[in-house]
Amino acid sequence: MDGMVFLEKDVRMIMLKFNFSNPNVIPPWVRRLDQKTQEEQSFRKSRSGGVLVIEPTERCSLVNFIREIQVSQYEIVDAFYKQGIDTRKARIKRKNHTVCFFFARREFVELSDEFKKERPFINEELWKICKTAVWRVRLFFNPFYKDGEVIDGQYALSVNLDMRQPLFYPNGQPVTEWQRNENNEHVGEAPLPLKAKYDLRIKSYPHMENSAISLMTA
Repeated sequence: MDGMVFLEKDVRMIMLKFNFSNPNVIPPWVRRLDQKTQEEQSFRKSRSGGVLVIEPTERCSLVNFIREIQVSQYEIVDAFYKQGIDTRKARIKRKNHTVCFFFARREFVELSDEFKKERPFINEELWKICKTAVWRVRLFFNPFYKDGEVIDGQYALSVNLDMRQPLFYPNGQPVTEWQRNENNEHVGEAPLPLKAKYDLRIKSYPHMENSAISLMTA
């Protein structure tokens, strides 16, 4: 939980990768990625060769992170959805659903006219994903790939999110839990709304030129 990554100029891309087990929560505005495209091959390569910076940490909120990245040196430039098969258990093959949002450093931003029109809706979908659930988070420091080839001296961050815990039921009522003491006994008169234990943040420091991504206690 102590990892920190400074957003220096060589960090060209930040990817938020959400893994869902429930296809009903897949955002409708995000395009589906063809398994055979070069973009898919680059996506697969980008997952290898990275260094784990933030260890797996459950019940993490991204609400502040999404607010802070919007006013940082990065802009959302792409988003896609892909369906795969979870092969971790040999006898059980379950479909998994991955939704990725890509933020590029502003000097590298290139947007199609189509994406410019869709971007407000995609931003709204991302905000909805983050404000309605908490996640297990991991952060990797990876090589940066373009057209399937690694670009020397440039890097990408992958924020991997899974084990989604919704904060609300389908009817809009908050999910609740009992507070417990050190003996695992109920505390209080009633269960309270489920809350994040940690926040992923982008913080600026007065004595440093660049901001940094870090995990903080909520």
